[in-house]
Amino acid sequence: MSLWQDVITTALVGTERRTLTLTPATNQLGQLLSQLNPTDPEATLLSAAGAISLYHRAGQRPITDNQPLPQPCPPEDKPPCSPRAAHYLKLMLQKERAKLLPEWLTAAATAGYRVPDYCLPELLELGRTSPQLRPEILPILGQRGRWLAAHNPDWHYVGDEDIEQTWTRGSLDARKLLLHHLRREHPASARERLVAVWQQESSDGRIALLETLQIGLNREDEPFLDTALDDRRQEVRRQAANLLAQLPESALCQRMQQRIQSAITFRRRRNRLLLDFILPDYNEQEITRDGIDSKQPPQLLGNKAWMILQIVAATPLYLWSELQEESPAEWIQAAKRSEWDSSLVEGWAVAAMGQQNPEWAEVLLPFSSTFKGYLIPPNQLISGLIDVLSPEQRDSFFLNLFQSRKVPFDSKHPAFTLLTHCHSPWSTELTGTVLDGVRRYLATTDNPYDWSLSTALKEFAYFMSPDVVPELSTRFSNIVPEGSALASYWTEVIDEVVAVLSLRYEMSREI
Repeated sequence: MSLWQDVITTALVGTERRTLTLTPATNQLGQLLSQLNPTDPEATLLSAAGAISLYHRAGQRPITDNQPLPQPCPPEDKPPCSPRAAHYLKLMLQKERAKLLPEWLTAAATAGYRVPDYCLPELLELGRTSPQLRPEILPILGQRGRWLAAHNPDWHYVGDEDIEQTWTRGSLDARKLLLHHLRREHPASARERLVAVWQQESSDGRIALLETLQIGLNREDEPFLDTALDDRRQEVRRQAANLLAQLPESALCQRMQQRIQSAITFRRRRNRLLLDFILPDYNEQEITRDGIDSKQPPQLLGNKAWMILQIVAATPLYLWSELQEESPAEWIQAAKRSEWDSSLVEGWAVAAMGQQNPEWAEVLLPFSSTFKGYLIPPNQLISGLIDVLSPEQRDSFFLNLFQSRKVPFDSKHPAFTLLTHCHSPWSTELTGTVLDGVRRYLATTDNPYDWSLSTALKEFAYFMSPDVVPELSTRFSNIVPEGSALASYWTEVIDEVVAVLSLRYEMSREI
């Protein structure tokens, strides 16, 4: 070590200012160093450094790992997807058509396949960075995917196949995913597990796990959620109140109903319903426990309007027809004649989304441009209302907005904005109607600079029905008239739509 220190010191100060003194040849290293040419100080220094380094490395023993070898992966119980389907997955994992990944994962899981082994590291890493995809990733990992995840702490969200092992020893993310799965299969069993560990969970754990009750929410969950209204963490109390507000028969909803009944007033003028609210002095502790914020109204919204909005959002929608024999559409018109129209319409929208009421959702969607997002962001609220409708109701709703297949479709069409929020699969009829409308727009418009339409059309391709693909070449050929303004631009847009639809068609057939 002293010889090595001499080499370092000489290298730092330079051979012109310090001469390297080599040790006598008392061992094999010394014998080697004694053969160096002392008349060339620079070469001697570099050679000595190399010789000493090699000498020390040659004397080191390799590091041994005394840990036992891991247990081998259990045999697979699912067949792998086809090579062609795996090819599509690989493209998506490489960020090409990545938006189609949820569709691929769902289709593969439904068909009972697992991903090929070589895709597992990338897919597991994607689950780490994209938590929203984890419920779709887990079913198609297979035995090897779970085995591999158990050996990497970054993939801790993948629990053991043994439910008890995952629940008792798994990470919070793994336990949350387990509850997601159990709520779909056995809602009561999942709730009982949560109740058993509730008092021992951290506040962050209670927030994360309570969210799983959204799946399969039912009246049997009410007693547990009611106790959560007294939790010491505000976020837990608010989450429990939001869940109870989705159960029209819950005690919380009944209390909201009583508040509406005691506050609302009616009168009629020329056979038109007029309404107003006179809010009593509520007990602060009681309304706070029910999730009502009475102290911090959003900007541009008064205290009274804020209170009405929150109470209406958690009131059973069936109450309104009991108060007055009016349809949802007539109630909305009555709200428009009052000074509380914004609070009422948005409150009803939140209630329709939470209570999954398609009658109210369909009537409220045309007023979505007035949503301010006081309780739920407008985009999320509009998408939620659309999802409340069944596929048949959704299809009928949008087709009625078109009124006729001969109507051109552009960004000013009444269906356009709502379709941009529809993230559910389209029917073949709706897909054809939209594409026919675009064709007519391009054939008749004097202003082809509708960038909003062209951008949205590329996104629509991810939700349109791929069943139209076999007839694309004939039905949608020459959709862009030759010689029209920006013909090359619109041809590129249509080609992108056709490419996405064709890929989805081939992918679904392959899986």
